[in-house]
Amino acid sequence: MIDSRSTASMAGLFIICISTALSTPVSAAPPTFEMMVSQAQNDPTTLISLNDYGSFIQAVSGPFSLPGVTSASFQVGRGQALGDGEFTRVVLPLSHSFENLEFNGMTPYSEVTLSHTEQKQNELWMKSTPMQMMVSHNIKSTSIMGGLGVGFKPFENLVIRPIVHLGWSRIKDNSKPTTVAGKNFRAAVGEELFIWEIEQLQYGPALEAEYTTVLGSDIKVLTALRATQLNVKTSTTSTPGLKESNQFHSFSGNVEFDGPTSMSIYDRDLRWLYFMGATQFDNTTSDALNFSWLSEVGIGLSVVNSKQGLSYVEAVGITGSVIFGDSDVNGWTIGLKASF
Repeated sequence: MIDSRSTASMAGLFIICISTALSTPVSAAPPTFEMMVSQAQNDPTTLISLNDYGSFIQAVSGPFSLPGVTSASFQVGRGQALGDGEFTRVVLPLSHSFENLEFNGMTPYSEVTLSHTEQKQNELWMKSTPMQMMVSHNIKSTSIMGGLGVGFKPFENLVIRPIVHLGWSRIKDNSKPTTVAGKNFRAAVGEELFIWEIEQLQYGPALEAEYTTVLGSDIKVLTALRATQLNVKTSTTSTPGLKESNQFHSFSGNVEFDGPTSMSIYDRDLRWLYFMGATQFDNTTSDALNFSWLSEVGIGLSVVNSKQGLSYVEAVGITGSVIFGDSDVNGWTIGLKASF
C-alpha cells in the first residue's frame, strides 16, 4: 500500500526534475558565417572544391591555349547580376609543313602557339546558401602549346593532318569578393584563400583538314577545319582544392582569301587579305565562359617575300578584325601575321 505522503514527495521530486530540465540552456548552432570561416581556415580544399573552381579555371584557360580565333579584346554579357566579362588575348601561332621531308606521300608538320590571356569576370560562390557572395576574378594565363603531325593528300589540294598536342600553362588569379558578406569573409579568413597559382599540363589529339584553290587569275583561297580534344591536368597548385583533371572539346574553322594589289614594298608584292573564322566550344567550356561560340571577320595586308631576303619567311602582314558571338560577345583585334 502506497503512503499518500510518499506519493506527494515523489510528485514534488518529479516537478523539480522537470523544472530543472526546462531551465537548462540548449546550445545554439553556430552561425553560418562562423562555420564557413572555420572551415576555410581548417580545410580550404573542401571549400574551393564545393564551388567547382578547379574545373572552372581549366575551362576558361585550356581552350585559349590553342590556335584558332586570333588575338582579341572582347566582352561577353553575363546577365544583369554578374555584369560583363572582359577578355584580352595575345597569341602568336607558328606553323610549318616540311615539304622537303615528304616520305611516301606523308609530310611532317609542326606548330607552336604562344599565348597570354587576361580575363576579368564575376562568379557567385556558395549559391543557394545564406553565405552567397560575388567573387571578382582577375585571371592571367600564359601558355605554350606544341603540336606535331603528318599531312597526306587523299585528293589534289586537300590535306588531312592528324596532330598531337602537348603544352604547359601557368595561371594566376587574384580574386576579390565584392559583396559585403564576401568582404567580411575575406577579412576573417585572409587574402590567401582568394589568391591562387596553378601550373597545368595540356595534351590531346586534333584532326585538321585544309583545302586550297585559286580563283580567277591570282586569288588564293584557304579553307581549314580542326577538331580538338584537350586533356588538362593540374601539375602544381598553391591550393590542393584546385587539383583537377578534365577534358574539353572544340571545333574551329576559317576561310582566307589572298589577292594581289598593284603596289609593292621594297620590290616585294603587297597583297590584300580577307578572312573569317569561328570556334565552337563544348558544354563544360560554354558554362564557364558563358558563351558557346566565338567568331571573327577581318581584313589585312601582307608583303610576300618573293626575293627570299628573309630565310624561311614566306610573308608578313598586319590584320584587323571584329569579334562577335552569342551572349552579346563583341570586340576587336589588331594583329600580326606571318607565314613560314
